[in-house]
Amino acid sequence: MTRVRLAGAALSALALLAQAQAPADPYRELEATDTPKAQAFYRGEGARAREALDALPGRAALLARIEALSESSAPVSDLQAALHGARVFYLKRPPGQATAVLCMREKLSGPERVLVDPERFAMEGAPAAIDWFSASPDGTHVAYGVSAGGPERTVLHVLAVDRGDLPIAIDRAGFNEGLAWHPDGHSFFYARIPHSGPGARRFADVRLYRHVLGRDAAHDEIVFASGVGGARDVPEFVRPSIYIPPDSHYAYAVAREGVRRELDVHVTELRDLAAGKPHWRKAVGHADAVIAIEGWHDELFLLTHRGASRHRILRMKATGDAHSARVAVPEGESVIEAMALARDALYLQTMVGGIDRLERVAIGFLGGLHAPEYVRTPFDTAIAQVVANPHAAGALLRIEGWIEPPAVLQVDSNGDARDTRLVAPPGADYSAMDEVRLYAPAADGARIPVTLIYKKGTTLTGQHPTLLTGFGAYGASMKPRFDPERLAWLERGGVYAVAHVRGGGEFGETWHESGHGAARGNTVSDFIAASDFLVRYGFTNPRRLGILGVGAGGILVGGAINRRPELYAAAIARAPLMDMLRYEAMPEGPANVPEFGSAATPEGLEGLRALSALHNVKDGAPYPGVMLTMAMNDGRTAPWQAGKMAARLQEATGSGKPILLRVDWGTGLGRHAENEERADIYSFLLWQMNDPAFQPPPPPFVGPPLPAPAPAPAPVEVPAEVAPDAKK
Repeated sequence: MTRVRLAGAALSALALLAQAQAPADPYRELEATDTPKAQAFYRGEGARAREALDALPGRAALLARIEALSESSAPVSDLQAALHGARVFYLKRPPGQATAVLCMREKLSGPERVLVDPERFAMEGAPAAIDWFSASPDGTHVAYGVSAGGPERTVLHVLAVDRGDLPIAIDRAGFNEGLAWHPDGHSFFYARIPHSGPGARRFADVRLYRHVLGRDAAHDEIVFASGVGGARDVPEFVRPSIYIPPDSHYAYAVAREGVRRELDVHVTELRDLAAGKPHWRKAVGHADAVIAIEGWHDELFLLTHRGASRHRILRMKATGDAHSARVAVPEGESVIEAMALARDALYLQTMVGGIDRLERVAIGFLGGLHAPEYVRTPFDTAIAQVVANPHAAGALLRIEGWIEPPAVLQVDSNGDARDTRLVAPPGADYSAMDEVRLYAPAADGARIPVTLIYKKGTTLTGQHPTLLTGFGAYGASMKPRFDPERLAWLERGGVYAVAHVRGGGEFGETWHESGHGAARGNTVSDFIAASDFLVRYGFTNPRRLGILGVGAGGILVGGAINRRPELYAAAIARAPLMDMLRYEAMPEGPANVPEFGSAATPEGLEGLRALSALHNVKDGAPYPGVMLTMAMNDGRTAPWQAGKMAARLQEATGSGKPILLRVDWGTGLGRHAENEERADIYSFLLWQMNDPAFQPPPPPFVGPPLPAPAPAPAPVEVPAEVAPDAKK
């Protein structure tokens, strides 16, 4: 712990030195969002954006269409199956519901039962949402977290499925997607964020606790943190969880540093952990490049990219370590993304270029693994989840495509897949749409995959309104995602395009590293190459090309409009990262240092300066119309990131086109809030692309002042002989 704290102090000193070397920041006062001056700026900008968007004639009808499409579906997510028995749990957002409810079926074909509706936890002006849940091994209890605006506000509750809520409410319970139950179902292990006092670093030193059902939470023991049970080298911005494989004598503490994908894995005997007195031994370190583990009995499978850009699987004993592990599944042509262990096979989620496949590795009589074989699925797909149980054969598969609606498949031990009908067909009909994959040549010769979705029969006239999006960070891939509301864009003749730029994980670790660190500039170059490709290929032209990025995708959008402002009609940056020299000042900022580097070092400062959209804005450049969005209660991307960029662009642009800052003063949660934002985005794009239905009415004509009216003439006497005859 001492070494970690000293390192943090040294980094703070370097950060002060780096800030002294950084350029002056005239927009720094916008970071204190609660000051009168900053509040006046954000309220003024928000009102100006709202007035401009509400004046677009086509927006109301577009919102109505988006709402109708949204209400036509009931998406299912976070599928879990009890280890013992046939109970299945999942989140579902029914029509008319702001956020998802927790549901259960006694078996897949049984009737649905709603266990938790988060609306009963909603506060005034802040809808509540279920952030995570975890069912006990026998399915009799469910621990779940509910928040009304961010992970630091998550409260942990426990439901006895057949009796109702237990009197448990533990606050600061974010980051519990990996909450683990003891095999006996009488206790569980959860993460908790420490209190944030003045000057504290939020989300630092997250700890793991043990809770026993029926015991006051005030007595919960810390079972994993730096120095607890001999645990060493625990990073400050850790995201920890406990993993207990079925039928094992051992338990594992899985520690992830911030956004880093690689795991540290510590092991202890389960009986010691169950007593609240673990003895941790580090079995896997960061250098082992392990990104997932899966176990049964006293063995672990390790998914790693060490020595394998497309990943391989190792097998180790609980008493061993990563160095003693042997290869179970070697690296192949596709990227191994995830694994799930069943009684009959190890099921692998693999990918090439952003398209997922399911592979089945059968387990032999003596526990050996056979060669992988593909499992046929109904369409080219994204696999959202593979759920398996070492006590049962087969697996559950949750899938979706760009134009194919989500489904939950049951895969049997023969590799045959059938639709369980757990997900109802949506009302959004994509049968008139098509999907293609093309490749754009990058500046250095790399081939950048570009996915395109548009109406069947579309001709390449170069006139189609086109929206291009991308991400390019964290090794995350842009996977197929069925989006009912996107149909509102497509059915107007719009094209939706996705650039699978480097920095993502579409082709494994090499693809990530090619857009990481010193090579980060490739992400923006790839995005511009995809933009040029769409124009050259005849899909669109610069007057009808819009771009969109979310979070770290703001780096793409900001970089593209700075380098090639004339290439775009409009740009949307949603909750974006724009000021990279100051991103570490955000609550979640330090956790992102493994991905972006730190301004605390001279080389890190220069790398972030080159990456920072805010610091590369050019005065007088012909910027396209730009809309930045921010949520004042955003717990992850600080709202001032968008605010500072909006202020800088308004000062710099030479085009006269609008620079809007859309401000959400609530939580941004709920179906209606999402639909309102979608309507604003599409309406702004169509406005800037000169769609006649979205052009605001011209301002009232104001001409030169009219001359003063002449004085009224005196009344004239009309002689009686010429006066009109009243009778005629």
